[in-house]
Amino acid sequence: MIVSPLSPLGMRGRDVPKAATVFPSHVRRTFTRHPTDYTGELVRLLDDIATQTHGIATYVAESDETIQYGALGRDTVSAEYATRQLYRALSHDGYACILLVKDRKDPLTFPEDVPHGGYVVCMSPLETDPTFETQLICGTVFSVYKRISSTSLPGRYVDLQQKAKDQVAAGFCVYSSATCLSYTMGYGVHSFSLHPVAVQYFLQPNQRVVIPEGGSTLFGSRSIFRDDIPMGKAMATFADEKGWQCQHVGTFLGNTHYLLKMGGIVFAKDVDLLCEAAPIAFILEQAGGTAVNDEGAPIMSLALCANDDCHKTTSFVGGNQVDVDAFLKILATMKSS
Repeated sequence: MIVSPLSPLGMRGRDVPKAATVFPSHVRRTFTRHPTDYTGELVRLLDDIATQTHGIATYVAESDETIQYGALGRDTVSAEYATRQLYRALSHDGYACILLVKDRKDPLTFPEDVPHGGYVVCMSPLETDPTFETQLICGTVFSVYKRISSTSLPGRYVDLQQKAKDQVAAGFCVYSSATCLSYTMGYGVHSFSLHPVAVQYFLQPNQRVVIPEGGSTLFGSRSIFRDDIPMGKAMATFADEKGWQCQHVGTFLGNTHYLLKMGGIVFAKDVDLLCEAAPIAFILEQAGGTAVNDEGAPIMSLALCANDDCHKTTSFVGGNQVDVDAFLKILATMKSS
């Protein structure tokens, strides 16, 4: 008998209920314990986002919007398809009021004749590396805030002017040899795997995700070591003193995914605050770590102000508290010298 890698068969008895938990049930259970609204809109919103990642995963695997069995796709994987799918779903479900997409200059609003919900969604629909035609690892990052403006009306720019700490949910989906979804609602990070037959996200048996201690890898582009900036010099010094290696899988999200598996530090410069930095920082903090910019300010304390571009960027350094503090100490020494 062939046992699916995501099947409860062969697991210890106490692990069976965990493996049998699907994503919507887990979100609903968490929401019941810690509700953020009185209608359950957040539960349905997260479920809609997760459902759309099923099709995006297939698109990435086939490299084509149209599935033709027995034929290889000819398209270069891009974020446009993912953006269309997510916008179409969110504009009709009535749970969101505005959508901020990394690759679009302006926020996407919804038609006036559709319901407008109480949440704001910021996302990077498909994180890819343009230098690679075949993506080894790519994914979707999303973040959810409560709206500020009046409900039942189209979202406004003021709804984006919030601090990272105001997030009510965040997560990411990684498309690789397997499709994995990790999310948090502020009560730990939980990871799910997409079953290829049931087409459902099942909770992984390890339950909560925690950044491993004792990591020895920097996840990020080596090009920063050559940049004449304090962050790059401090990162190079940190690697030399600790004897750490540096790896880069092509995307900021991919690097974060490996950080959660192996420990260490993930770093990048010019990261979109609302669409990438804020949700990843939220996830790292809920996984027992921390995330700061090159000034030492916590990413979760940053905000989009009235005169800021909606795609405001920031530098990013995240990982275990001890490792990040050690890096900041080196960075402070370099800036003072």
